[in-house]
Formats: sequence, C-alpha cells, structure tokens
Amino acid sequence: MKRMFILFAVLVVALSAALALRLRAQALAAARPSGGSATVEGTRVDVTARVSARIAELAVDEGDTVTAGQVVARLDCPEVEASGRATGARVAAARIGVESATVQLAQAKHGVKAARKQSAAAVAQARAQAAQQAALAAQRDDARRTADRLGKLRETGAVPDETFEQSSSRATGLGEQVRALGENARAASAQSEAVAETAGTAALQVRAAELRVAGAERELEAALAQQAQVDALLAECTLKAPRDAIVQTRHFEVGEAVMPGTRLFTLVDLREVRATFYLPNAELAAARPGQAVEVHPDALPERTFPGTVRRVSPQAEFTPRNAQTRSDRDRLVYAVEVSIPNADGALRPGMPVDIAVR
Repeated sequence: MKRMFILFAVLVVALSAALALRLRAQALAAARPSGGSATVEGTRVDVTARVSARIAELAVDEGDTVTAGQVVARLDCPEVEASGRATGARVAAARIGVESATVQLAQAKHGVKAARKQSAAAVAQARAQAAQQAALAAQRDDARRTADRLGKLRETGAVPDETFEQSSSRATGLGEQVRALGENARAASAQSEAVAETAGTAALQVRAAELRVAGAERELEAALAQQAQVDALLAECTLKAPRDAIVQTRHFEVGEAVMPGTRLFTLVDLREVRATFYLPNAELAAARPGQAVEVHPDALPERTFPGTVRRVSPQAEFTPRNAQTRSDRDRLVYAVEVSIPNADGALRPGMPVDIAVR
C-alpha cells in the first residue's frame, strides 16, 4: 500500500512537471514575436529582344555584375539599318520639298505685290486719261461757242472769214482730241480691270503655294516620325542592362536567331531583396505595411538584417469551406512580403531566413 502511494505521488509530480513545462512553452511561444520562415528572393529582370535578328555579340556571362546602361548584347540588324538609310533619304527629300514649296510661296507673294502695283498704276492712268479728256472737252465746248459767235459776226461782216475758219478748225481739232482721249480712257479702264483680275489670280496662286508648303511640311513630319521609329528599332539592336544587377542566366549563344520577346538574359538585383512568410489568423494584427522586421539568415547566424513589411495579403492562403470553429480559423494563414536592404550582397536568392515582426 505504501509502495502504491509512492508511485502515485511520483506520477503526480511527473504530471505536474510536464504540465508546468508545457505551460512554460506556451508562455514563451505567446511572448515570442510573430514571424515565420521564408526564402530570400532577388528582383528578377529579363533582358529581351524587340526585333527579329541574329545575335552578333554577348558582352557578359553568368555571374557577371552589370550596371544600368551597360551593353550586354548586340544584334545583327541589316534590315533595320537599310530601313534607316531609306528613311533618311525620305527625310532629305521631304526637306527639299518644303524648301521648294517655300520658294514658290515667296514667288507667288512677290507676284501679288507686282500685280497690285500694276493695278494701281493702271487705275491712276485711267483716271488721268479721264481727267485730260474732261479738260479737252471743256476747251472743245469753249471753242465751239467761240466759233458760233464768230460765225454770226461774220454774217454781218464784222469778222473776217479767216478768223472764223481758224476758230472753227480749232473747235474741230479739239473734238477729235476728245474722241481720241475717250478711246484711250476706255483702253486704260479695260487695262485696269485686266490687271485687277491678274492680281486676283496671283492671290489664288499664293493660297495654292501656302497649301503646297503645308503639304510638304506634313510629309516632312511623317518622314521624321518614320525615322524616329526606325531609330528606336536600331537602338533595340544594342541591348543594355536596365539596372545594376548580377547576370543569373544567359539563355542564348552568339549566332543564334531571336524573335521579338525572346529573353536573352535574366538579371537579379540584390541591392534590395524580398522574402515572404506566412502569419496565422491569430497573429495577423501584428503585421502591417511599413512595419519593421528582423531577418535572421541561417547561413549568417551572427548577423541580423533589418527589413520592412511591404505587403500583407488581403486574402487567406487556406480557406475552409465553412470557417465556423476556432480550429478552422486558426488554420487560416496570410502571406506577408518584406523588403530587405542588401547593399553588400550578403543575402542571396534561395537563402533560408527567419523573420520576426518587431
């Protein structure tokens, strides 16, 4: 009986110790910061071709470090180069067309000015002829009146015949001059109208020349746009690194043909790496974008890297059909992505790490 009592006491003590250890473990787990395990990922960037061509040169190899703007490959693009020469010729021809149309416009404007001057001169001449005709007509009328008066005096014998004849001849001569000036005045008026029509035609020629200039300028713009397009394609024949990174994979060799969208290199930027861990539903409130975290890599146990929560997934990774019980809700986990500065490149893609939310 005493022996059974001792065994019972030992069992009670053992159970109490186990319970105490379990409670302590739960307390430590509750006090431990939220976090999880993850794998380091670098920022991957693909260098792709945008033209169909054959690889002429590969300037870097796997493992090489490249800087932004560094040439990594060159493509052989004879068709694009030929298009560039043809487009350059079109641009030159379009510039000549603009210059020619501009010269024609200047000539047309000069013609308008000359026609307007001629029209003004013709109008002035017509007015002068009309004024001279009016003056001679007045002299003719006066001469006729004088001849009539002398004719009456000649009948009475007060004026000799010679004087009357001279006056009559003068009136007749002035009448002929008036008729001649009338013809000249009509001719000058007709010439003025003709010159005015010429000025109108010259104005239409100016408008036509302006339209030719506008058309030539549009042709030049189209040629320049085509040249810019060809220049952009020519620039794509020289592939450059889009950012500072390390060459992770080289997918082709020199001499192979590539199509638009073909990936030649895969680069990885290690200046800032990322890692994704998962938080259970009960600990989700511990993480929010912008919050600081501590990253502990297995390969570098003596170092701790600071990081920042970049994104918390808005949707659970595992969702039961009906999350009604507490155990179902505890099985929900959410992805948390963190960014980690890595200036010295110590963290490498694929490296396992533990992340703790501060």
